[in-house]
Amino acid sequence: MSNFLLNRFRYVMVLLVAVMLLGLAGCNLSFEHDPEKTVTVEISGISEESDRDRVREELEKITQGAMHMMTSSSSEDEMTAQVSPVTDVKKFVQGINFGKVTDVKDRTIKVQFIK
Repeated sequence: MSNFLLNRFRYVMVLLVAVMLLGLAGCNLSFEHDPEKTVTVEISGISEESDRDRVREELEKITQGAMHMMTSSSSEDEMTAQVSPVTDVKKFVQGINFGKVTDVKDRTIKVQFIK
């Protein structure tokens, strides 16, 4: 019984140390976007799922961090994506190559899709 308790204690300690190290490294274990590092990209004129897939891939490429988070939704010919982390909005906008940026306000970017 004592080996079982000792092994359980070791397991718990390893998990605690791992969580602390992730915290020190700046990793967030949340599944929510950090508003200070998130941009919303509103794309119009995009109706095909293959185009949406390509846009998602391009958005992943221009995020500014080793790990990223993205949620997206679409209806008819519009798509909205929330992408993080983005620390430099201007640099992120310069990386958009799937359409014409029509407006940037705070952390919201409007794009007219071009095939």
